[in-house]
Amino acid sequence: MAMDTSRMEKIKNINSNKFLELLDRAKNLKRSFDYLYKTIDNQVLRNQVVDLVENHYDLGTVQEVYEVFGGYTNRSFGIICEKDGARGEYFVRKYKAAAIDEDVELEHKLINYAISQGFKEAARIYINKEGTTFVKIKEIIGGKPKTRIFAVYEYLGGEDKYTWIDNECTPTELKNLGALLARLHNSTCDFKPQAVTKAEPRIEVLLPEMKRIFDELGAQPLDTKFHDYFNMSLPRIKEVIDQHLIPAEDYAQMPQTPIHGDYHAGNVKFEGEETTGLFDFDWSKVDVRLFDVCLGLVYCCSSWHVATDGQIRIDDCRLFLEGYNSALDGTCLPKFNEVEKKRFSAMMTIAAIYLVYWCTELWYYLDPEGTNDYESIYYLTHFIRNMKWIAANEGRLAEVIASV
Repeated sequence: MAMDTSRMEKIKNINSNKFLELLDRAKNLKRSFDYLYKTIDNQVLRNQVVDLVENHYDLGTVQEVYEVFGGYTNRSFGIICEKDGARGEYFVRKYKAAAIDEDVELEHKLINYAISQGFKEAARIYINKEGTTFVKIKEIIGGKPKTRIFAVYEYLGGEDKYTWIDNECTPTELKNLGALLARLHNSTCDFKPQAVTKAEPRIEVLLPEMKRIFDELGAQPLDTKFHDYFNMSLPRIKEVIDQHLIPAEDYAQMPQTPIHGDYHAGNVKFEGEETTGLFDFDWSKVDVRLFDVCLGLVYCCSSWHVATDGQIRIDDCRLFLEGYNSALDGTCLPKFNEVEKKRFSAMMTIAAIYLVYWCTELWYYLDPEGTNDYESIYYLTHFIRNMKWIAANEGRLAEVIASV
């Protein structure tokens, strides 16, 4: 008996021209959706900022809101408020979804302490009507309620000349970047966080733990280019970790201070070649200062050019280190000691490994909102090249620190 198709709809084959027509329609729909999403996202952000400032602070009414680009995990805004006929400029930070109260509290305590000790380049944090330095606002992420942390800062003047990728500074700027980091370390060397601690442990503890973390990340059943590249690189990463475990007795002889943890030229404001502002303290914690110096060097002195990607500009390192050491003349924080010089090259490699860790943690689960597979591969490839280049050129770096 033949199939009765009278109540059925025939699915016709579509030729190539029809497919092209549908593709064009899909592109128009995507453009419309992207515009709709961007418009809604901007309005939600503006409403959050206005509600935050006008309900929780005594700064007046919000007149204008601008999103500040350049950060990777947080969202930032420059705002103009009016109160009693006067206009004021402020900086609002919406912290990443993974931010926790204790980390933000430590960050704010550190900034306030640095300012109290004469560090003029940090932006002061405004106290809200509840008497605290941050506000928590509820929103929906992935269909689930989530609390986000917001804070309002003084708006720092000066020019944003660089990013963490566009990082080719002048010789004078490199010396000034080193000196700025030294002034931060010196102004906070007596900081006592008391009961507040950072969730991320010191590098001495974190480095050997990374092998277990990397194995767990690599074992996930994922089918992405990032995951494949990471797993391909994992044996070498673990090998380099094993080769650079610094003995506890050497860590004990390295000065500990609060560290910035994300020190690069993109987080610094300039006037001419002078450094006038330092921001983005959300990776700060207490650790050996050499780790912070080496992170700064990897960030500020690494090439991102295709032909030399991952290589360190040795002369730039020397200038940065000279600026750092010279700024500590006559201060309470000593210049680099012999143990720090001995372990400098190893710590440079450790700093590069840490940035591999940062990149993988971000991609796998710390902040799923803003990750992009291809962009993340670009960063991961760079930092792995960093790690390999530094590990292969530790002798050249040892000569640099010996000359400072």
